[in-house]
Amino acid sequence: MPPNPISPWAWGFLCLSLAVFIIALLSLNLSWFQNLPTYLNPQLTRDLPESLQFPDEPSKLLQPLLAATALLLLLTVLPHHPVSHLIVLIFLLIYGFRYFIWRLFALNSGHWISLAFSIIFLLAESLYVLSLLVQFYPTLVFDPQRRSRQADKQEDILHEFSPSVAIWIPIYNEDPRIIRRTILACQLINYDNKEIYVLDDGHRPIIQVIAEELNVHYLSRPDNTHRKAGNLNYALAHTESDLIAVFDCDFLPFHNFLQRTVGFFIDDDIALVQTPQHYYNSDFHNRNLGLDYVLPNDMDYFFHYIQPLRDQFNSVICCGTSYVARRSALEEVGGYYTDCIVEDFQTGTKLLLNRWRVVYLNEVLSIGEVPRHFSEYLQQRLRWMQGNIQLYCSGEKLPIWSQRLTTWQRLFYFSLLIYCLTPLMRAVYILFPLLSFLFGFTLIAAPPVEYLHYGLPFVLLIYGATSWLAYKHYFLYWTEVYESIMCWPSLHRLVQVLLNPFGHFGSLVTAKGELDNRKRFNWHLSWPFVAYLILFSLGFCLRYLAPLLSPNFVRSPFEGEGLMIIWNFYNAMLMLVCLFACIDQPIRRQFERYPYQTVACLEVDGRKLWGVTQDLSEGGASFVLRNERDLQLIYGQAELVLLREELRIPVNVLRISRKAINGHRQIGLEFKIPDKAAEQMLIRLLYVDSGLWWHQVRRTSALDAFLLLIRSALNPHALLTRYRDG
Repeated sequence: MPPNPISPWAWGFLCLSLAVFIIALLSLNLSWFQNLPTYLNPQLTRDLPESLQFPDEPSKLLQPLLAATALLLLLTVLPHHPVSHLIVLIFLLIYGFRYFIWRLFALNSGHWISLAFSIIFLLAESLYVLSLLVQFYPTLVFDPQRRSRQADKQEDILHEFSPSVAIWIPIYNEDPRIIRRTILACQLINYDNKEIYVLDDGHRPIIQVIAEELNVHYLSRPDNTHRKAGNLNYALAHTESDLIAVFDCDFLPFHNFLQRTVGFFIDDDIALVQTPQHYYNSDFHNRNLGLDYVLPNDMDYFFHYIQPLRDQFNSVICCGTSYVARRSALEEVGGYYTDCIVEDFQTGTKLLLNRWRVVYLNEVLSIGEVPRHFSEYLQQRLRWMQGNIQLYCSGEKLPIWSQRLTTWQRLFYFSLLIYCLTPLMRAVYILFPLLSFLFGFTLIAAPPVEYLHYGLPFVLLIYGATSWLAYKHYFLYWTEVYESIMCWPSLHRLVQVLLNPFGHFGSLVTAKGELDNRKRFNWHLSWPFVAYLILFSLGFCLRYLAPLLSPNFVRSPFEGEGLMIIWNFYNAMLMLVCLFACIDQPIRRQFERYPYQTVACLEVDGRKLWGVTQDLSEGGASFVLRNERDLQLIYGQAELVLLREELRIPVNVLRISRKAINGHRQIGLEFKIPDKAAEQMLIRLLYVDSGLWWHQVRRTSALDAFLLLIRSALNPHALLTRYRDG
């Protein structure tokens, strides 16, 4: 059940309370800014070491900034090559080194309290940049197409090398419609020597009926011990095949999935081939912000940069779906790992510890469903985070710091450990500038001109160059949005997990295919963003507007104030985007619509009415007639014929739009799928064909991504859009 909307009277009371509070501050002659202890700040004048003295001439002062800007402009035309990557990395290293040397001399040493805040802030910056360093310096050997070239060569020998493959679909309590769709997609895979198994941990008779109807194997174990890992281990003991392909029940493999992956197992030391997770629906923040089909998914960076990069060092992470594994390798390591809340990452680690190789093929070969609502997304990511932390608490069961792993493999595990601490670093980035601004002490004891010379060039480079190094799969400012959204729930879960690493917290299964007729504001999750915006707005009014209204207010300036106000404005923009992203829009369609346009014919009582489909889904289509005069002939039941696809589907005419779009009125059609063949053909058209443009990985430039961020902050689409009840 969606939460009840907040009453307008409650909103009115909140606004009235804020107004009374501000008036009370004015009438009480509150000059608390002026009364703060000035010794929290250093002297307004301080001397830098001679080596860090910046020039007085504007031309020399701006040289680092101009050089960084020139490099970013050059990156728009510079091809990707190890030499060009090396040049960019050298620039990043030089600018980063000079920035952090300067930061050591920009600490606020006016008081031990301000010094502590300043040092913690610097440590958070350093740790964050260190994590980026580990991720981007191996880019010198980054080759995202290496495995694709290998797969091309291996496809030619599949007629000689054709090991048996068991396709597993582990399920729990998901919608039978979703499970049926995945089974049909698996049957469309072009590979003869395969068997399909539905692994039902929900013990539902309806699933067994579907399996029998579609002529696939059904397995249901007597208990649910160890969740998904136990389910997979039960299947491991009750099936026979050389290889195992695993798909979550909401993932649909493309027809060439096994053709592209099986060939790797010619090499006897390869245990597992992982492919990317790609999604047919927009993630919740893109959908809520109105950025569908524009901005890449938040996991795009991981699946199309981090994973191919890790593949260079045999450090690929198993991701739980869309992979093929060698049965003998799994049996050698004792099957799937059962001691953690998730099984995939830990099982892949067991394989690496036993000297097996895990390969990553950077090709979208399947498509699935991303969580539709903020709360579902949150529970999924918190579960992943707990699984990651549990890995580091597994001791001798998973000795990741031992010599059984290479130096690079251990370095990647160290990088992931830093990533687990991201909520702490993000909390510092959000709270410390706000506290600095509200209480009038600085975190960076330097005037803006120094930051212009040392800080801004490095910031521009790290925001722009990292996007280029990651082939436009990564945008640091959008990463900051995602991290801010996850920050406070992750901190809470982080504390829980550190106190009890192997406890059960939150949901263990991600809900799929859920509908919701109402807008969800998610105040229980988004209130930190509202609180930040209120506190910053009040602080800004009291510091800068109140002195204009009353002479009793005297503003007490402090060194570094300019930097703190800029940082807080940037954070406020991020908080606005986070707030709007957390407002879930209604999901009323059971089936995703895709802009599939093809010539079609609507047959009504023997008449053929020609037109074009505007969009297509599993449940229906939007159809436009070539001749508007034929509209009067359309009623009740008809048959839609897609000529190029040779597909006939009986339909019900649901509605004819009142308003014309581009001179044509759209006809809403509901499908009545006649048989399994038509159902499979429709699935192939919408999901299984790998060339469909709406299934391709989305790219955009760093500048466009930043403009989208500004647009999202200034355009409260999610907040203001109203929907009729339905």
